[in-house]
Amino acid sequence: QHAYGQAIDVNPFDNPEVKRDLVLPELASAYKNRTWHRAGMFLPGGAAVRAFTSQGWGWGGNWTSSKDYMHFSATGT
Repeated sequence: QHAYGQAIDVNPFDNPEVKRDLVLPELASAYKNRTWHRAGMFLPGGAAVRAFTSQGWGWGGNWTSSKDYMHFSATGT
């Protein structure tokens, strides 16, 4: 989706990709805990998430099997 201009990753350090115990980027593991809200984090109902989803884009933070908090896409994938 990225190659076709239909997806974007924003601020990956504060919004890592999380698959079980794997956190990417690796040094961003402190941001796996989403209950401690810090500047730059995308959260459900937050301004960035609302802006993208209001335009029909999906957010990787809503995925169920893994989380990709940095990821927004026009197709939802």
